[in-house]
Amino acid sequence: MEKLGVYAGSFKMSVWRLCLSLIIALSVTSCSKDDAPKNLVLTGGTQTVQTVYADQTTGTGGIRFTAATEWTATVTDATGTKAGGSSVEWLTLSAYSGGAGDHTLTLTLTENRTGKDRKAKIEIVCGGDTITVTVEQKSTTEAGEAPVQQGQKLARIEYTNTDSENPDYYDKFILTFAYNADGKLAEMHDISYRGDEQAYYSDDQYTFAYEEGGLWIERSESGDYAGDSRRYYAALNEQGHIALLYQESDYSNEAWKFSYDADGYLQQITSGYYEPDDGNDDESDDNVMVPDIPKYDVRSFDNVKLNLNWQNGNLMSTSGGWNGETLMEWTYTSHSNNTPGLDFNVLTARTLFGNTTDTYTDLANLLYGLRMLGNNSKNLVKVDLVNWAYEAGSSDSDTDAPQPVIGTEHNDWWAPFEYSFTSDSYLSRVTARCTRETRTFEIATGETVSESVSYYDDAYVFTYE
Repeated sequence: MEKLGVYAGSFKMSVWRLCLSLIIALSVTSCSKDDAPKNLVLTGGTQTVQTVYADQTTGTGGIRFTAATEWTATVTDATGTKAGGSSVEWLTLSAYSGGAGDHTLTLTLTENRTGKDRKAKIEIVCGGDTITVTVEQKSTTEAGEAPVQQGQKLARIEYTNTDSENPDYYDKFILTFAYNADGKLAEMHDISYRGDEQAYYSDDQYTFAYEEGGLWIERSESGDYAGDSRRYYAALNEQGHIALLYQESDYSNEAWKFSYDADGYLQQITSGYYEPDDGNDDESDDNVMVPDIPKYDVRSFDNVKLNLNWQNGNLMSTSGGWNGETLMEWTYTSHSNNTPGLDFNVLTARTLFGNTTDTYTDLANLLYGLRMLGNNSKNLVKVDLVNWAYEAGSSDSDTDAPQPVIGTEHNDWWAPFEYSFTSDSYLSRVTARCTRETRTFEIATGETVSESVSYYDDAYVFTYE
C-alpha cells in the first residue's frame, strides 16, 4: 500500500511537470509571436490619418518610419471618384524607395482649388509588412475660406534676345502686370522693340474685368504697327477655369470650348460658333451645347482644335488640326513650376498650340500662360523644343542663261535652360542659348557653297512686388 502511494505521488508529480512544461511552451510561443521584430515601424508620432487644408503645400510633419530592409512607397487616389490604383497628381513624396534605416518622407501638395475635398492613400511596403497613411486635403483653408494666392506677385518680366552675328541688334520684350483689390490680374502690358533705337516699337495692352461667372478681356494695341482693339468674353466653370471663350466682333462669330478632367487639367479645345441671344428659349439648332452662356447662344462644338496629353502632372504633348498630327512635345526638369500667375513653359519661343494660324491661338496661349486654363505642368521645361529645319531654293539672274539653283538649310537647337530662383522658389533669372547652323548649297548637285554657325542668347529676368 505504501508502495502504491509512492507511485501515485510520482504520477501526480509527472502530470504537474507536464502541465508546467506546456504552459511554459505556450507562453514562449506567444511571446515570440508578439515580440517578433517587424520590418516596418512608424516613428515620431506619425499618424496614419492626416488632414491638411486647401492652402497647404506640405504635409503635417511628413511620414517617419524605420525599415529593416529595402522599402517602396506608392500613392493612389482614395476619393472614390477614380478607379482604384489611379495615380495622384496633387501629392508627391520626397522619395519612393530606399534601404534599411530611419526615414522621413516629406509630402508636397498643390493648393486645392477644385472646390472639393480630396484624399490620397500612401502605402509603404517593406518585407512582408505594409503601412498605410491616408492624407485628406480639404477644399477650404483652416478658417473655412477658399484659398487665396499667397506671397509676392509677379510685377515685371524682361526678356532679351541677342544675335551673335549682330550683338548690338537685340530684341527686347517687357511684360508688366497690375492687380485689382482682390489680388486678381487687372492689366498687362506687352512692350517690344528692337535695339537701342527702339525700332518696331509696340505696346499691347490687356485689361481683365471680372463679373459673376465670367471675365471680360480687352486687347488694344499702340506703337508702330497698331491694329484694331479686340474684346472677348470668357465664361468660368465651377472651379474658376475658363470654360468658353468668344470674341465680341462684327466680323467673327467663332467660339471655343475648353474641357477639363476631374482634377482640373485641360484635355481638349473645340471650336463652334455663336449667335446673338434673342431672349427666347427656343433651340433652333439641335447642336446647342451650352444654352445659358451670357450674351450669346453658343452652338456646334464639333471642330477639335487641340488634344492635350498629360503624364504625372506634366503636359507631354499636344495634337490637333484636321489630321490630328502631333504639334508639340516636352521634356521636364525636377524644378517646380510654381511662379505665381505665370507658366514659363508657355512663355518660351514655341507656344502651347504649335505651328497653327487659328485666330484663337495667341489668346488661348496667353490665358494658359497666365494660369487661367486649369492646372499647368508641375515642373519647368527642360529644353525649349525649337528643333526645326527647312530648305529654300532661289535663283536670281538678269540673263536667260541657266543659273545654279541655290538652297539654304537651317538647323536650330536650344541648350537646356539654366534656372535661378528667389528665396520663395519663384523664377529669378533664366538663360538659354540657341545654336543655328546655316548651309547654302547647289540643289542639283548638293555641293556646299558656304556654312556658318551663329548663336541666339536668351535671358529672362523676373521682378516681384
